[in-house]
Amino acid sequence: MKRITLGALDYGLAFGVDRALRELVEMGRLSAVGAIVASELWPREFRPLQETAEKVGKKVLFGVTLAFSGDRVFPVSARMQDAYGERMFSRAKLQRRALLRLLPDEVLFEEAHAQLVRYSILMARPPDFVAVREGLLARTALARIVFRAIDHADFEVPPLVVSPVRSGLKALRLNHLARSCNLQMLPRADPLPETSDSEELQRLLHNHFDGMTDRSFVAAIPGRPDDRLRRDEPRRKIAIRECQYEVLSSNRFFQTLDQKDVFLN
Repeated sequence: MKRITLGALDYGLAFGVDRALRELVEMGRLSAVGAIVASELWPREFRPLQETAEKVGKKVLFGVTLAFSGDRVFPVSARMQDAYGERMFSRAKLQRRALLRLLPDEVLFEEAHAQLVRYSILMARPPDFVAVREGLLARTALARIVFRAIDHADFEVPPLVVSPVRSGLKALRLNHLARSCNLQMLPRADPLPETSDSEELQRLLHNHFDGMTDRSFVAAIPGRPDDRLRRDEPRRKIAIRECQYEVLSSNRFFQTLDQKDVFLN
């Protein structure tokens, strides 16, 4: 039997997404949820997630998705707020500065640490895993900052780290760096196919998990539309979210896992 970690990393972006993720977790259809604590909704949405975590216990991983870039997120640390105001970096700008070795290391370190602390305090538990939004952990310079922030948080049990890349030399380097920091990475596999046709998704899932290594992290973006989501995301992405929610909550999805001898870890 193959174990995979099927998870969503965008809890906190919209009420419709958050409700869908909690429902799927309680139905046993997701095995990991990453919270974006730098979102506007996190101070209101942490408590329902905390209640869900108490219901399902250790069957599901609950973690934090660190955000240093992108829309709908805001700096948490005082130092980043003082330096850059209420806006995060763009992904392209961080990528460029990492390439030129011009990252504001200490600002990013304090922001990462502040987000880890914010999660731990409000959820009243340490994160089971840490991910970084928009794949930025693939930059070694940023990975070093994140790993140092995790170490500084001094968790009794170090969280797992979701790999931002699926294979190759970059994945090997990140694994080596993580081990040197006494951290373990979850290997990343292909995310759920992005289609708005539920029948097509059911068909694609039949072979989707073939060839994945044990404990691979498979990213999903299920959700249900609400006013905030309709305002912030294109219709195509919302349709993909609805499709994934419909399929994951169906009995056919469980039947597919059984047929492929896949277990949600």
